[in-house]
Amino acid sequence: MKKHDIILLAVIVIVLLPIAIFLLNTGKGATAVVKSDGKVIDTLSLNKNGTYTYKNDNGYNIVEVTDGKVRVIEADCPNQDCVNKGYIKRNNESVICLPHKFEVTIKSKDNEYDVIQ
Repeated sequence: MKKHDIILLAVIVIVLLPIAIFLLNTGKGATAVVKSDGKVIDTLSLNKNGTYTYKNDNGYNIVEVTDGKVRVIEADCPNQDCVNKGYIKRNNESVICLPHKFEVTIKSKDNEYDVIQ
């Protein structure tokens, strides 16, 4: 390898290493807040895998927590938007089922901002 190749490789490692560390730590210590009709009914740790069923007068939703992310895997609503949303894992991301008035939102202990002024 030439000297320039080694310098280029070192720069790439220096730039990508912090990004990799950040991505691996995303979701650590976060929770999923589950609401039904606007009221908090459960808080799930994203560090513990599991499947949870929630029923209300409008229907049911089954929520799955896997490897620091969460999704609705089954619901008896007509449009299935909550199921089709897929996994969420970032702070303040939500899955909402409007027909059931059901919501799952990620809340992290870390402060994440879209814009810093």
